[in-house]
Amino acid sequence: MRQLFFEEQNNAFWQKFEQDLQLLEQDKRLPPARTECFVQHYRTVCHHLALANDRHYSGSLTSYLQALCERGHQLLYRGQRQSLLPRFVEFVRSGFPQAVRAEKKLVIAAHLMFYLPFLLAFLLVLVLPESKLDEVPGFDSFSDLETMYNDMQKAYGDGSNRDFSQNMMMFAYYVFNNIGIAFRAFGSGVMFGLGTVFVTVFNGWMIGGSMAYMIGKPSGPAFFSFVITHGAFELTGIVLSAAAGLRLGAALLYPQGLSRRDALKVQGKKAIALLNGAFLMLFIAAIIEGFWSPLTSVHMAVKYVVGLGMWVLVYAYLMFAGRQGGAE
Repeated sequence: MRQLFFEEQNNAFWQKFEQDLQLLEQDKRLPPARTECFVQHYRTVCHHLALANDRHYSGSLTSYLQALCERGHQLLYRGQRQSLLPRFVEFVRSGFPQAVRAEKKLVIAAHLMFYLPFLLAFLLVLVLPESKLDEVPGFDSFSDLETMYNDMQKAYGDGSNRDFSQNMMMFAYYVFNNIGIAFRAFGSGVMFGLGTVFVTVFNGWMIGGSMAYMIGKPSGPAFFSFVITHGAFELTGIVLSAAAGLRLGAALLYPQGLSRRDALKVQGKKAIALLNGAFLMLFIAAIIEGFWSPLTSVHMAVKYVVGLGMWVLVYAYLMFAGRQGGAE
């Protein structure tokens, strides 16, 4: 990219960042929205400096960006370094939901990619004779589901629970499995988004079909009592991983004047924020799936109510958490 175009594209951003620096250096407060974006803007300026050095732009430009970076660094680290816990709390409190809302279009696209195949498979299983399901791609393993949940359905009768050691083992398995799905949905975004589309559509298709299959089965109530609570976190985590993968694909398809490598570096920051939040949701899902979902000493009705509450909570959190004065 030519230096002149690079400066024209980013000059307004640098001036705005310099204004924020001046206010903070005078111990004045920034507006809440700009305060929360300061660290991200600082990292962007550092990235611009790296690009300017790599492309051998003029010394005046690199010196200017170097000065901005040094001033930003002093402001960020002039006090005691913030520990991991406060940064994590801040990410959960506001950073993650704000990142989701900032990528609203991609998040909506990822939801459609998952839930449209989900709905199609769900309806298809309901109308097809069971004898024909094996002929549909992906539906040949549904018959195993009923067997898997027979024991759980029986356990509701006597209130016996699974051993804690088995819960721990399954928790570890669920973490590995959930994170694996998220990595595939995210990482395959480098195939210009096509890999993300395939992984997301396939998972929606399989999960929707399996849920329809279990309706009316003797072990169906146990199945739905098992999946309803952790599903709020697990399915949403998969969808947000897909949105992160779509961000990578969009960077490659629409680099916006950058090289594709540079576009991936810049857009990858947005994708990583989504992915980190998705990992958190999938980890929570694994905890619930390992220790709460298999409980048979808790009445099914209680698990249904808790599960529905978790769905409301997850989406209320993503839509409203971290807003400043209701504006964003």
